[in-house]
Amino acid sequence: MLKLRALEPEDLEQLYAMENNTDDWDYSSMNAPFSHYALRDYIANQHCDLTVDQQVRLVVCDDKNEQQVIGLADIFNFDVRHRRAEIGLIIGKTFRNCGYATEATKLLVEYARNTCLLEQIYAFIPEVNKASCRVFDKNGFNRVSILKNWFRNANSFSDSIIFQLFLKKA
Repeated sequence: MLKLRALEPEDLEQLYAMENNTDDWDYSSMNAPFSHYALRDYIANQHCDLTVDQQVRLVVCDDKNEQQVIGLADIFNFDVRHRRAEIGLIIGKTFRNCGYATEATKLLVEYARNTCLLEQIYAFIPEVNKASCRVFDKNGFNRVSILKNWFRNANSFSDSIIFQLFLKKA
């Protein structure tokens, strides 16, 4: 079982390693590494409040061992007027293909619904990232559009699927 928690100063090295893993940059908008200083400053100064920071970064961890960082979950591009935000998730390489992404996405959906009080969330997933597409499909997201040549990977481009989920209370 997993849980989401706030970033702690002790997470700095794992955050640094995950954020600066260039193998995963093809699936994101990253194009430059973060310094230890920038990440330390982010951890120290975040308010963990979507309305203040316009984003929330959470640690995905084992619910019995909070120091075991399994991944990172983000809510960002928050639009206060329309009560929507983009989400992102990365699972550490050693924890992939174990069902953690599906469980973490479910937790992130509940957090967005019940804590952030969002009306909808969305994600841009490279079409070539079949594992992530399956995770969003399993969590009830709708495939609403395809953006052609949206992500650049090495010497080519790949399409992006926009996944959307409305967060009405069950």
